[in-house]
Amino acid sequence: MELQGLKELVKISDWDFLGLNEKVISSYTKPGDKVIVPYMSADVFAFESAINERRCLIYDNNPLVKINFESDFFYPSLAGLKSRLNEIKTIGNFPDCGVKKFLHPKTYNEAMAIRLFLEGEPKDAINLWIKCLSAEALKMPKAGKGDLEELEYIDIKDFVFKRYKIIFSEVDPMRVLLLHKAAPEFLNDEKELDEALKGTKVKLAHYAPYRFNVKEYYNKNILKMWFHKISKERLMVAFVEDEAAWNQRCKKDFLTLHKRLASGGLILVEKANEYSVEEFLKLSFFYGYENVRAFCNTKGVQAYLMKKLG
Repeated sequence: MELQGLKELVKISDWDFLGLNEKVISSYTKPGDKVIVPYMSADVFAFESAINERRCLIYDNNPLVKINFESDFFYPSLAGLKSRLNEIKTIGNFPDCGVKKFLHPKTYNEAMAIRLFLEGEPKDAINLWIKCLSAEALKMPKAGKGDLEELEYIDIKDFVFKRYKIIFSEVDPMRVLLLHKAAPEFLNDEKELDEALKGTKVKLAHYAPYRFNVKEYYNKNILKMWFHKISKERLMVAFVEDEAAWNQRCKKDFLTLHKRLASGGLILVEKANEYSVEEFLKLSFFYGYENVRAFCNTKGVQAYLMKKLG
């Protein structure tokens, strides 16, 4: 990407590139500071923030972000999870909600029972994991010669417990304590962001927009979307495929961050190969920002550290 004002990219190893987040967070913020993140396709920046006792305010309007990542910052005990799963009575014969043909009858009834249980319970760490892993258990059957394969029974509660047991066994206990202390806040929109900031401004923001094929993803994950009550229309709202609309969104994103960034504050902009952030950077230069550092890894992913001078 050639844009006047950008520093020449310094090529570094993938490992060093991965460590950029931690270096920027620890160099330009202090424990207790808030940082803002409008998009979250991966949890690296949020994890580094939490481990370094900075609190991320994430306001990605993609409903999958909260579902996929929120539970990763809380790790309840195995005993607590087992006890909660035992509270869920997976008996009954539920009417078809449109996906019954894709699931074994017992699996469908269990999924419905779990969904209803979660609706009436608090959204604590245990229920976050049950919700996330229950949806993971629901796989679309393969179609052969126009017909669906024979539907296999999946014991969802058993799947959730065994899957979590593996995850829990691989987590460093000290990491768990740090994550709990500064877990990110998952917000729905800019209004909630302003409520969380309470009139203050931040020293650091992380900007890494992303794209993926919404229609293809939805069709491959119909059962997961059904379990989480996410419609295709709701998912489509979070993404733009038209280039002009994408550029407009980049400009809006910059103005949103600029308004909430303190003088001397920084935006770490990450650019993967599949999308452009040129309009975001152009507008930042127009508003007097300086590109203080620029890096790329061996895969071509770029990172620009933009400083607000005014």
